[in-house]
Amino acid sequence: MTSEHEKQKPPLPLLVFRLRALVLALGESTAPAWWKTEFMNETGLRFLERLYPRTSFLAAVHAAGKAASDTHDRAVGRVGVYHLFRLPESLETELHRMPPDPADDFFPTLRNALGRPGELMQLLAPMCGGEGADASPGAKKIGTDKDLMTTAGLRRTAAVYHAAFVRNKPGFPYFTAETVGGR
Repeated sequence: MTSEHEKQKPPLPLLVFRLRALVLALGESTAPAWWKTEFMNETGLRFLERLYPRTSFLAAVHAAGKAASDTHDRAVGRVGVYHLFRLPESLETELHRMPPDPADDFFPTLRNALGRPGELMQLLAPMCGGEGADASPGAKKIGTDKDLMTTAGLRRTAAVYHAAFVRNKPGFPYFTAETVGGR
């Protein structure tokens, strides 16, 4: 990642991780659920705490994220596209290396909201940064991979998810990979 991303507060990987966690929790708590996992609820976290006492939340996001990635891949495809649960390798690497910050109050707040979609939506709304989004269901291209690596691209992604959850219709924002050499 560039030094621009390193200077950003909070850093882009942390914002991506927070958005992933929120979307996963909302996707599990809608009726019908967008993916069939139960890691992003209190019971799932307690189960994972027995296996991964220090990293249970990370394990929950990773496990539920795999199911969400498969659901997104079916909606938008796998070739030449990125989405919140399958990002460019450099960003995925940063996400997996990101140390947990014990001073970060976002995760305890999120945990307290698990299973309550209204409270989860209140956490998601500020991530949209005032962006509005078309609420039509299904796959929605919102930019290229260069847009994905920006805070503005992340806000557009959050806005699409927010609109989809408000309407209770699955929405799948994605970015296309730019071709090399203009082809």
